[in-house]
Amino acid sequence: MSKIKFWAITCVLAILVSCSQQKRYISYKVKEGETMRDIAERINVKTEDLERLNPDVGDNPAANSTIVIPNPEFKKTIPLIQETDEDKGEVTETDNTQDEPTTDVDEVKTAPDSTQIVRTVYEYKTHIVQPGETVYRLTKTYNISKSELIKLNPEFPKIKDNLLSVGQELKVKVAEKKVIYISREEDLKNHVTHTVKPKETIYSLTRFYNITKEELMNLNPEFPELKDNSLSIGQILRIRPLEEELTTDSSSIYIDTIAVTDPIKVAFLLPFKAREYDTIASEDIFDVRKSSRSARVANMVTDFYLGAEMALDSIKANGINVDVSVFDTGNRGKLVEKILEDDKLDDKDVIIGPFYSNQVEKVADDVNSPVVFPHFSKSQDDFSSSRIIKSAPDKETHSNFLIQYLNEIYNGETIFIVSDGKEQSNEQLEYLEKEFKKNDSIKNIFTLKPEKGYIKKERFTDNMKPNVHNWVILTSDEKSHIADAINSMVVLPEDVTAQVFTIDKTAAFDGINNNTLARIGFTFVTDNFSDENDSNLQSFIQKYRKRNKDVPTEYAIRGFDLTYDVLIRLASGEDLTDTYKEGVSMRLENKFDFSKKLFGSTSNKGLFIVRYNNDLTLERLK
Repeated sequence: MSKIKFWAITCVLAILVSCSQQKRYISYKVKEGETMRDIAERINVKTEDLERLNPDVGDNPAANSTIVIPNPEFKKTIPLIQETDEDKGEVTETDNTQDEPTTDVDEVKTAPDSTQIVRTVYEYKTHIVQPGETVYRLTKTYNISKSELIKLNPEFPKIKDNLLSVGQELKVKVAEKKVIYISREEDLKNHVTHTVKPKETIYSLTRFYNITKEELMNLNPEFPELKDNSLSIGQILRIRPLEEELTTDSSSIYIDTIAVTDPIKVAFLLPFKAREYDTIASEDIFDVRKSSRSARVANMVTDFYLGAEMALDSIKANGINVDVSVFDTGNRGKLVEKILEDDKLDDKDVIIGPFYSNQVEKVADDVNSPVVFPHFSKSQDDFSSSRIIKSAPDKETHSNFLIQYLNEIYNGETIFIVSDGKEQSNEQLEYLEKEFKKNDSIKNIFTLKPEKGYIKKERFTDNMKPNVHNWVILTSDEKSHIADAINSMVVLPEDVTAQVFTIDKTAAFDGINNNTLARIGFTFVTDNFSDENDSNLQSFIQKYRKRNKDVPTEYAIRGFDLTYDVLIRLASGEDLTDTYKEGVSMRLENKFDFSKKLFGSTSNKGLFIVRYNNDLTLERLK
């Protein structure tokens, strides 16, 4: 009997202790005329912190509505789910408010994983699109506007073009809205996360994961210091909801580290052709109208080295000693053999160049240093030396990147793959078709090749069903074929839409009007992309203009990015290829994501997916 009493008393005490535990967050019923600022001042928290706890409430909440506030009497215990105002009743001020000078938001910042997170959870009424249904009919059926339908379904941007797909599940109404309190540990499991490492910044994280600072702040309201660009080592940040995870989320960011004191010895092998140009006026050397091929190479090489010089200045400004040797390899690299014979490269830590692909293996076989091929060449697939680093992704990598992206976002689209009939274009068509057919979800794939040198528009439109979006992938770099295909997509039958893709935006696309590209949502794979509002890029442009009296070209920025990336990695004291295992680096415009083949060369896989928007801006999709 005594044992029964003992356990009964123990249970009662446990219940009493449990009931006395105070909650970190409680509900508050808004009074007539109160603003978020008024409430924040009353409970002694910052207005912005209170707004982060209530992301769906404006500055002027409605009278008698319920918001979430920190509990002034909170001490230690944190329940997972908390009562709403219907269970608890209206909250009023207490005398204990001033006893807790540290606000709950401040506690969240340094709390362990059991810290509560406030989440607004929506449940929706949905509709499955049936054959023949339109956006207009849905808005009338469910009494919502088109803009509301678009807002409810951001994953289906084509709604704005009145495009629906049969079988598409659309949210048409918010059925229920709940505020829940969940442990931070559980909440993190529902997100792609990143653990902050030394020297990482808000800028590096947002650029790497392709999110905005505002998105990062909204996903991590317990860290208000993000607004001031403040990070803490070991801090775990949400990047995006788990269902929106991309393959790039599995990559790591390379952290620049300086650990060497001895000079880094770098050699540049570039075809300046000083002897050949000695008797030619400088304006003629770079004038493509007088000598298109020669002038094009001269501009590329010069711009690349001007950008590299800027990188050398930046590296030296970081306290890194650099011993630079620059060699003129002459016309088509004919001086390379002489440079090798004189053993001028034997003591170098890294060699950037030569510029011509037929000289690269020759240099790699003669030295013990990594040899960085500075740009793309169709011949780079033949490189086999383990010392060679191919800094520009090859075309197969471009194709695989686009395939991977389209597989990630596929939602019933019909796919057209279009070649110009030439061998290389046909090979790309066949490769894309084979890879897409591995995806069991993709049912409709059409391949089109010219007939009598031309692809009639009807060969597209006859296979384009109403209310089913179409993807048109061009594998050609022929101007006439590209122009014909794009013109076929500009004006399509009613309720038919198409988006045009290519694995590489070559010079053949330069003749297409940007408004036309925007109308077809032209999307392409590229190895360089920059945000015009990026402060680092703007600073570089200003310094470059001041130094060289001109704006930097794509090759000048590449010269900076590649040189800086190579030297800052070597500054870590590790072998260059070993640093590539530590993560991906993103510089001004270029992304360096290297992998090494067993007994083969090292290749860069750093690419972007970019789309033309209706306002003619370029948007990075991946």
